[in-house]
Formats: sequence, structure tokens, C-alpha cells
Amino acid sequence: MPYTAIRFTREGAIARITLARPDAANALNPAMASELLEVAQRCRDDPGVRAVILDAEGKVFCAGGDVLEFAAAGDRLSAELDRLIGIFHPAVETLCTLNAPVIAAVQGVAAGAGLSLLSACSLAVASSSAMFTMAYTGIGLTPDGGATYFLARQLGLRKAEELMITNRRLDAETALAWGLVNEVVAPELLAERVTALADGLAAGATGAYGAVRRMLLASSHHSLGEQLALEKQHMVAAGASRDGLAGVAAFKAKTKPEFSGH
Repeated sequence: MPYTAIRFTREGAIARITLARPDAANALNPAMASELLEVAQRCRDDPGVRAVILDAEGKVFCAGGDVLEFAAAGDRLSAELDRLIGIFHPAVETLCTLNAPVIAAVQGVAAGAGLSLLSACSLAVASSSAMFTMAYTGIGLTPDGGATYFLARQLGLRKAEELMITNRRLDAETALAWGLVNEVVAPELLAERVTALADGLAAGATGAYGAVRRMLLASSHHSLGEQLALEKQHMVAAGASRDGLAGVAAFKAKTKPEFSGH
């Protein structure tokens, strides 16, 4: 179906979600949130999707929520935020629990909800010209999109709170040093690097990737005993999977495994 705020394409086993409101700095509005939720569900329900690239048109990755639309809401702002977040949060939750790893390709500014969105991805690769800031408290609002969950874990409480209350701007190298992104590359190499990364992951054991992601997300509220039980559950299931059996057989035969994602 046609989308108005994003573009969604498939290239073999790789799905690409592109934020596509460049004239509005790819700011998040209800239309974009709804479309993100729909394509996230499509990726979840399609076993042929084995890696997802999240990128954006124009010079800005995502400037956060559409503050001009917030301002237009006037006294209805609280209700509008409730409506927007009620769509955006299920989209984030679906994206961050896919079997297919989601790779953010950050070419420019990632602010507010844009930073929240990339923090929910499995991996993030940034252009050396990218910049990162929370920005929420600068307009009297508070973070959403899972920022307080993911950034506290990725950066530590001290740095996460600093980012959220000072609205400090991080350049790409600082974001790499802090652990906000996995790699920084020259702007002209960003698309090539992310595509190569997605190609490699799409050939891997997608079911195992998904299990890793869900176990890591569960680890913050589990006791050691509960986490060990979860690890056993997933390991036993992997041992019965086609990919698990194929991987062990390939190791014995000293050949490269061919994974199906199942």
C-alpha cells in the first residue's frame, strides 16, 4: 500500500524503512507513527524478512516529534500527545522485538523521538556528520519512545540523565565513545556499510538473533535464576531448530553453515 510519511521496500531478505518527511525534518506525527507500526508488523509477520534497515530522506534523520503540530493543538496538546504516543510506542515495541535485526543508518541529526527510535534498534551506524540530542526537556516535555529504558542501559544512568536534562549535543565520535552508536563512517560510505552489514546478518540465524534480543531485554527484570532458565529454554529450542541443527552439522563437517532463519 502507498505510504505518505515513510517509504517501505524489500530487497530480497532485507526490508528498508525510510522516514520520508524531509520537508518537516522527518518529524514524527500520527501518520508516521501509524505507518511505522504497520510496517513493523509486516516485518514481524513475514519470515522472509531477515534484516531491517531504518534510514531517512534528506539531511535530518529525525528531528523528534512534530512540534509545530504540537503547538497547533493548543490546549489539546495532552490529548494529542496521548494519541501519538499510543501509536508510536507499539511501533517501537514491535520493531525492537523482531527476529530480524534492525540497523539504524543515521545520516544527520537524530533528536527527541528520532534518538529514542535509533536507541531501540539492534545496531546503529552513523555518518561522521551526524548529531544526537534529546531535546525533550528543552520544550518542557519528557522523553518517550523507550529512551529512558534503552539509553539508561546503553549509556548508564549518569550519562543518560545528563543527555536528557542538559540536552547536550553529541557529535558522531562522542556518540561512538559513549556507546550510543556502533560505528561511525564517512558520509559517502554510510549506505554501503549499512547494506553490507544487513546482507551479512540476513544470511545468519535469524531465529537465534531474535532470541538473543528478547533475552537481553528481559535481563533487566529477571533474577539470575530466571535468566538462566530463559537461556536454557532458548538453547533447547535452538537445538531443535533447522538452523541449530544445520550449524552444528556444518561445524562437524568443517563447512560454512547455510541458515534459513528457522
